[in-house]
Amino acid sequence: MRVLHLSDYALPDWRIEKSAISALNRNHQVFFAGLRSPITANNSRVFSKIYEIDWTPRARRAFPYYWHCVKKQLKKIVRETRPDIVHAHNVFSAKMVSEIDIPFVYDDHEYWPSYVRRQIESYESSLEQHNGNNDSPRMLMQKAILRLLNYRFLKLGLRWEKQLVSSAPTLTVSETIATELRQLGNIRKIFITPNFPMNDEIKDIQPPQFHKELNSVYAGIEPKNNTKIAHRNMEGFVDIFNRYDDIGNLTMIGIEEPSNNASSLSFSSDFSNARVVYRGYLPRHMMYQEMQNNSVGIVPFRKHWSHKYISPNKAYEYAHSGLIVLCASSLVPIKNILREYCITFEDYEDMISQLRDCGENMEKTYERRVGVYQFAKENLLWENYEQNIFDAYKAA
Repeated sequence: MRVLHLSDYALPDWRIEKSAISALNRNHQVFFAGLRSPITANNSRVFSKIYEIDWTPRARRAFPYYWHCVKKQLKKIVRETRPDIVHAHNVFSAKMVSEIDIPFVYDDHEYWPSYVRRQIESYESSLEQHNGNNDSPRMLMQKAILRLLNYRFLKLGLRWEKQLVSSAPTLTVSETIATELRQLGNIRKIFITPNFPMNDEIKDIQPPQFHKELNSVYAGIEPKNNTKIAHRNMEGFVDIFNRYDDIGNLTMIGIEEPSNNASSLSFSSDFSNARVVYRGYLPRHMMYQEMQNNSVGIVPFRKHWSHKYISPNKAYEYAHSGLIVLCASSLVPIKNILREYCITFEDYEDMISQLRDCGENMEKTYERRVGVYQFAKENLLWENYEQNIFDAYKAA
């Protein structure tokens, strides 16, 4: 079988690549078409060929000329690759391929109603921040136009997701989202593929070792352009470890150490404290090694209404590393999946209390770490769910 993975984003995208690897392991041929990425060459071992599609902002907003230009590019790629099925990632790619006579599945990485509501909240917050600024009439007009264009983008996504889910086989990341999607129709064609690690990623991770002292880790990415994202709000998180000396040290993976005058992450007013260590970007095998030097993996996002639709990969990477997972109680998918191996907090004061409890009984903490490690190896594997991808292909 020939599978074309279509996205209006660029590689790397680990969910896309895992889906492609699953097909490759079953002797299928896989291709990718999406935005150009400077590091797509790293994925040549997976995809037979990578195609570039010029997904401009105007194309995403479905302005007819630009939408037609993208469709023309896609038709050319389809003629060349002759796919048996298109695996369309996210709503705009799925809508595009739905207008071409070819079988496809819709991979819903992001539950669109939740995304829309978060974006509207961001717009309103931005307006409040700029309220009272002395913008020129021209600047105010430009902001109004941009806001209207963004609302068009969001409304299209809402309408198209309903159309797609009610008609096409749909893959999504959690039972919570699947439950919502089933209400749109097409109940028998909703398939779940959680964002768990692949076996090749974690097969060499050794059982956790006992730690005499408690240390914690956070793995994430730095927000771009000082952007504040409400559902990923972790303001003051690093300050906690700088202020309290009875909750252990913190390692930050994926984030570079800020300069003393930087404020990009709004994490801390004191970056000289050695109790917080920044490791920056690490290859995945090194990331897992670094995680294992700790006892607790933290998802430090403050509670937010949209968390019931969010299932961060890092929670399951922590579990495979033999870490107790600590997250807000609003992150329902994580709690439902990890069960007793997940500790939840209501606010940061509660987080501090939970960390103290872990540090006061390191033997019990170690027992739970061994338990989550074993649980993850048996249950939290991409391969346990990859058949759902091929069932969705058959349904198409």
